[in-house]
Amino acid sequence: MFRTKLLPLAAAGALALAAAPAQAYVMASSMVKMTDFVIKGSNGNQLDASDFSFLTFTNSADQSVALTGFATVSNSSASASTPIDFAPICVGAACNPIVPDNTFPKLFAPPATGNYSAADQQEAGAPITGLSGFGSPATVANGSYVGLDTGDVDGSANSNNNLNSSFTFSLTQATGITFEFKVDAYLQAAVQAFPTETFPAFATASYQMDFTITNVSTQDQVWTFAPDLFGGGVKTLSLNAPLPIDVELTKNTGGPKSFSSTTPILEAGTLYQLSARIQTNADAARVPEPATLSILGIGLLGLGASRVRARQSLV
Repeated sequence: MFRTKLLPLAAAGALALAAAPAQAYVMASSMVKMTDFVIKGSNGNQLDASDFSFLTFTNSADQSVALTGFATVSNSSASASTPIDFAPICVGAACNPIVPDNTFPKLFAPPATGNYSAADQQEAGAPITGLSGFGSPATVANGSYVGLDTGDVDGSANSNNNLNSSFTFSLTQATGITFEFKVDAYLQAAVQAFPTETFPAFATASYQMDFTITNVSTQDQVWTFAPDLFGGGVKTLSLNAPLPIDVELTKNTGGPKSFSSTTPILEAGTLYQLSARIQTNADAARVPEPATLSILGIGLLGLGASRVRARQSLV
C-alpha cells in the first residue's frame, strides 16, 4: 500500500511542474525627461554667466543593468565639468528595439519577445546663457526598463540610473531665482499570466527628482524643490502578484508638464551650492512560490520512497 500511494504523488508533482506556460511576462519602466530648463532672476529674465561673480559645476552619473544569466553592465562618470550623455546599455535577448539612444520611450506591455534590462541617460545644454560651448535651455533625462517574458523560469532584472549635478555660485546682485522646466514622465509596472502560471511576479518602478540650495558658510538649506510629477505624491508603482493575474499600472504625465519654483532672496557675494538629482529605477522578478516548491518536494519524496520500497521487495 505504501508504494501505490506514493507513486501517484510522484506523478502529480511532475505534472504540476510541467504545466507552467512560457508566455507570461512581468515588466517595469521608469522615465523622467526634463526639457526647456531655464533659471531666471527676479526681473523675469534668464540669468547669464555675467550675473555670477563665481560659478563652478560638476556632474556625476552612473547607470547599471542586470539580468539573470547575464553579466551586469554599467557606466559611471564622476566630477565631469561638461554634460554627460551615456549611450544606452542593455542586456538580454530583447535589447534591439527597446531603447534607441535618447528617445526615452513609454513602453506598454509587452514591448518585445525575450528578457531585457536597459537604461539610457542624457544631459545637454545649460539653464543659463553665456557659458562658452553650451547652448540653452537644458535637457536632462533618465530611463530605466526591465522585462521578463519566460513564465516557467524564475529570474530577475533591474535597472538603475542616477544623475547628480552640483553648482557652487555667488551672485553679483541679490535676487530670488526661479527654476522653470517641463517634464515628461512615465512609471509602469505590469504583469500578465495564464491560469496555469506557477511563478509569482514582482515589479517596481520609481523615480526621484529634487533640487536644494545650501549656504556654503552656514550649511543652512535655504531652498528645496521636489516636483510632484504625477500628483498625489506618487513616486513608486509596485506589483506583488501571486499569479495568475493580468494587470498593468501606469502613471503618465501625458506629455511635457510645466513646473516652476522660486527661491528666497539670495544675497550678493554669498557662496551657495545648488544640488540637483534625477534618479530612475525599475525592477522585475519571477520566483517559485512556496506551494510550487512543496509540490516538487513531495514529488521527489514519492519517487525516492518508491525506489526504496522496490529495493526492499527484491530482497
